Amino acid sequence: MKIQKQSGFGLIEVLLAFLILSIGLLGVAGLQTTAVKASHTAMIRTIAVTKVQEIIERIRANSSAAVTSYAQVRGGALSIGANNNCDGAAPVECSPALLAANDIYSWGWSLVNAGLPATGTEAAITVDTTVVPPVTTISVYWKERGENMFYETMIHQ
Repeated sequence: MKIQKQSGFGLIEVLLAFLILSIGLLGVAGLQTTAVKASHTAMIRTIAVTKVQEIIERIRANSSAAVTSYAQVRGGALSIGANNNCDGAAPVECSPALLAANDIYSWGWSLVNAGLPATGTEAAITVDTTVVPPVTTISVYWKERGENMFYETMIHQ
């Protein structure tokens, strides 16, 4: 009897190759999931940075207002006060303090509508007048996948 050499793949080799391929594909899928989560976090952080920059520009534009006019804590559902029509929509004469209140009102609405997570988002503007020049700290906090995230910056008046 003549014994022929085996040609081609056996079942064990095919199963082993399939197992290695499956592990590789699971790794790629896990990497893709992590990338999507990181992308979402980066998008939310970009929105927060943009919104903080927006209120900084509003504060700098209204430099005649007392810096403490902007000190606000907006927690929970971002209670943003009432519109005092200081935005040019109605003929109202606005003092710098009223303009500051309107800036906070407008900023609060823009935070609500910007795409930050609906629950757990908070914002605060604190002013430290014990130093010269006063330091204003603007913070935006949000909750994302069970983690507390925040962006905070300080400006000197």
